[in-house]
Amino acid sequence: MITSQDREIQSLINDIRDGKLLLPEMQRGYVWKAPQVRNLFDSLYRNYPSGQLLVWETDDLPFSRQVSVEEVEHAQRRPQLLLDGQQRLTSLAAVMLGRPLIVRDTKRPIDIVFNVFTERFEVAGVRQRGETGWISVSKLFTSGPMRALREVRDGLSDDEEDKVLERLTRLDNIKSYKYRVNVLEGINYEEVTDIFVRINSGGTILNNADLALAQISARWRGVTDEFHKFQWGIYTKHSLWLDNGVMLRTMSLLLSNQSRLSQFFRGDQRRVAVEDIPDAWNRARSGLLTAIEFLIHNCKIDRLSLLPTSYILITLAAFFDRFQQQITTEQSRDLQRWVYLALAWSRYSNASETALDQDYAALNKPNPAKAMIESLEDKVGRGRSISERELRDQRKNSPFMVLSYVLAREAEAQDWFNSVKLGGSQPLELHHIFPKAVLAKKYNLRADTLIIDQVANLAFLSSKANNSISSRQPAEYLPKIEERRLRAQHVPMDPALWTLDQFEAFALQRRTMLADALNTLIDSLSDAPSLVRGSEKAQLESRIEALEHQLRDLVADRLTEARGEGALEHCIPQNTRRGIESRLRQRVGKNPFEADEFRTLGDLLQFCQFSDYARIMRDNWVLFSDTFGEGKSFDQHIAAVTTARNAFAHNNPIGKADLLSAEAGLIWMEDCLRALADREEPEAEDEDILAEAAEVA
Repeated sequence: MITSQDREIQSLINDIRDGKLLLPEMQRGYVWKAPQVRNLFDSLYRNYPSGQLLVWETDDLPFSRQVSVEEVEHAQRRPQLLLDGQQRLTSLAAVMLGRPLIVRDTKRPIDIVFNVFTERFEVAGVRQRGETGWISVSKLFTSGPMRALREVRDGLSDDEEDKVLERLTRLDNIKSYKYRVNVLEGINYEEVTDIFVRINSGGTILNNADLALAQISARWRGVTDEFHKFQWGIYTKHSLWLDNGVMLRTMSLLLSNQSRLSQFFRGDQRRVAVEDIPDAWNRARSGLLTAIEFLIHNCKIDRLSLLPTSYILITLAAFFDRFQQQITTEQSRDLQRWVYLALAWSRYSNASETALDQDYAALNKPNPAKAMIESLEDKVGRGRSISERELRDQRKNSPFMVLSYVLAREAEAQDWFNSVKLGGSQPLELHHIFPKAVLAKKYNLRADTLIIDQVANLAFLSSKANNSISSRQPAEYLPKIEERRLRAQHVPMDPALWTLDQFEAFALQRRTMLADALNTLIDSLSDAPSLVRGSEKAQLESRIEALEHQLRDLVADRLTEARGEGALEHCIPQNTRRGIESRLRQRVGKNPFEADEFRTLGDLLQFCQFSDYARIMRDNWVLFSDTFGEGKSFDQHIAAVTTARNAFAHNNPIGKADLLSAEAGLIWMEDCLRALADREEPEAEDEDILAEAAEVA
């Protein structure tokens, strides 16, 4: 049964304060950022529509938690549980009750302020504290409009004072704003969980991890509290926040050999038994803890906040769960090597679920860690070494930042100024070798961040550099630093490169030094050197192999998204489809036991020839033009790459001109695919993640 009623915000806040309105376990934690709270109050002040609320009234009180506001009391009455509207009401309750509102990403409470002269809302900062006319919205609600007026009335005329009071009263009247509240009655917890999943799965409110956790909470009460304690324990100790998706995907792998979360919440497709969930969580928790220790002690990544993705922990956790106390020294070295390769080649930046499933499947092979490396190399090219080019346009939130930190740890690097060895729990800073104040003379600090903030211009220090250095060229301060401290962080030692006019040459040299050092480190973890170096042909062949895998994945993803199961029939040219089917029959004829292994479009595309991918994409260009632009350039570059690929495959000679054309084509294709990856994996806000980690430490 569903009933509806209109309720004022003040009434809802009172129910939260008195413990009459609670959050069921299926709800996620508070995830809004301060600007979203600001925008909510701005909308309510202007009487804009602000959505509806959904609550559930029940006698069967499941595991629940109060809205994220301290000091509220539980009431001894039939409670209502808030299903939809948590972020709005949590924000309103905290501000209007004068309680601190602390979001997950920060330790400091947020404060929203209102300017009585401009009617603007802002997140409180230094500027607002130094200007007149700003009042705390929370103080207004706890003290009333008249007291707020006394804070800003000095120097106002009577007319101005009346206008300010009118605005303060209007702001205070937000308490009378009415929400339409839809109430569910007479429905059990599992039914209401299904409703919760359905109303959210159609929009962008929740992700699959939220929906999966909602379904799990219907079958295992207390799971969200269990997760939250684990998350805060890791964050407090290691400055790393593990989102629910990491923990749930780890559990999913252990339960079903797949990382996809939809099996937790898609009705009849559910494959997880209730009784298996707590045990899977215990295994996942143990595996994740071991994975973290492995990264810190074996891989020398004791700054986990530098990791560009936490997904690498999922595979490591599954590995340690599978082999536990039976891991050999050789396997440990291979696993360390895999970690560095997975970071360098952004193993989990795109199609993460596919990569996770492939890596988990590798655990069933005789040499699991080596099999994981082989699976990765299927994507990037066998034995492909890291070149200077891979480090271009890489900033502090890229995998090469954490890898440069590993190199510094390997070299036992010390702080340039106070000699403290890097590593451990001491505060850490990122230092621009060419300070921003220097580069501002040649570059635009806002438009040229890829140049200014690139990994090649960043070094690790245990404390902030002297302020006097922040405006000096390296040529002025580097000579005063011990040479071995500079070499430990792969700083070019040619003083001719330490001036502003040589910055780009300096960056090129340092990228090259970092790439060479990474290749040496990775090779040192193998008994026989395994990375391809020196041979132009071998490097090209390795990159073309990687491109083929990338194109296959892209074609499979785009066509499946567009036509689903009908993609093979409707999107693949007839001649190409016949070739795929013919080669598939030959394969299954020789290996009948593989007949059921080629079900998805991605599986079937393995039987394409390299030239088929271009043909498929051109026939469906509307699905690929956003990646490769106009078709003429694509045709030119893919043709050059195909010529070289065929020559390599058939061991035919290839001329220098064709090699150069293939190199140009590869660069163009790789840049297009890299740009696509950047769009699909938005860059984090430009803030010092190391300083943030240091606050917790």
